[in-house]
Amino acid sequence: MSTDSPRLHPDIPEGAAVPRVPTWYVDRTAARERFGEAVDSFGPFLMRGDPPADELVAVLNELRPAQANRMLQQALDEGIASVRRPPRAFVQFFRQIDEIPLWLDWDKLDRGGRAVLRTGPLGAVVLACYSLPLSYASPDGSKPLTASGRLVQRASRRLTETARFLVETCRPGGLRRGAEGFKITIRVRLMHAQVRRLLLQRKSWPYERWGIPVNQAYMAGTNVLFSSVLIEGLSKLGYEVPQAERDDIVQLWRYGGLLSGVDSTICAATEAEGLRLIRLIHAVMDPPDDDSRALVKALMEAPLELAKSPAQKVVAQRLVDLLYGLSRHLVGEDLANTLAYPRTSWRHVAPVLRGMNMMMNSFQRRVPESRDALYRFGLEAWERVIENGLAGIPAAFDFRKATVGDQGGPTHAP
Repeated sequence: MSTDSPRLHPDIPEGAAVPRVPTWYVDRTAARERFGEAVDSFGPFLMRGDPPADELVAVLNELRPAQANRMLQQALDEGIASVRRPPRAFVQFFRQIDEIPLWLDWDKLDRGGRAVLRTGPLGAVVLACYSLPLSYASPDGSKPLTASGRLVQRASRRLTETARFLVETCRPGGLRRGAEGFKITIRVRLMHAQVRRLLLQRKSWPYERWGIPVNQAYMAGTNVLFSSVLIEGLSKLGYEVPQAERDDIVQLWRYGGLLSGVDSTICAATEAEGLRLIRLIHAVMDPPDDDSRALVKALMEAPLELAKSPAQKVVAQRLVDLLYGLSRHLVGEDLANTLAYPRTSWRHVAPVLRGMNMMMNSFQRRVPESRDALYRFGLEAWERVIENGLAGIPAAFDFRKATVGDQGGPTHAP
């Protein structure tokens, strides 16, 4: 045990003895043979949170709710300089997010956002059937979501909020200072900090065993689900993303990752880095457990949650079978079996869908102007998903709504 490392979190006593890596992170021989020293470099990120956000949330919780909300909203809308006598944690946090990296190219980010939104329903399918199952398959990474059973029961709402986060990030200028995507990204970051705070305060989170909740390693892994992993999933279904646009997408989420609190040393800068990171996570993690299976099941069966009438339930069940079939194709037989996917005849639809997408690729190459029409169609499709899923209840992304349930887990976290 080491006691000379920096303080991990405001709710872990200063000088507390903490391991360099979680206790489960041992005997990673097979992963080390494949990834070498990267395995040793990766482990400590499982014990790191997001100090600027953690410090800010600690201060926000000491203020009156109205005062905290007013100061936060003003800083998001007008900048920290407009806030009268802000606490030190406010100043440090907003100075960090106001730093623009030298590599940032706003035109690339706009092109990357348009490329993602152009995927429309197919992009939503890949997110639900490939990106998120890969994330939930990690047993310790999924613990903040599954420690409270309520989140498993709110899969459709959580997926819709994730879609809104994605769309606002991908709109032109979505991550510029004061834009809606920028504000949502910061609010989600503070929600994650609140989750860390509440779990650690309850003293029921075994950080020595599981690592810091919502830690740097899985923040970075989650970030690449929207870039490198999304691109890979689209490719598996025959959808072609031109090489230039692939890099545009990665740079969009690279900057989004920095705003989300991902350490720059682990925030993927290229498509290859993103894929290597997700492969490394799956190489070092333990096999999916019952919590992982419960979370993925809730995700796949979210359409049943929204169905009301018998006719709607019949349609929803067919959609669920389709989602399981496509997800089996995307994640592979081994992981699908470990996650207890049922076998449905819909798994054979993936080659058909791949052929249709390849024909669409050919059409786009022959008729370049069709890309603008596909962008408008894709954006409208994403917005319909969000409108139907939210059902008139706005997604607030309020860090104070991140509460801990009776089992010690957060009852709200996107």
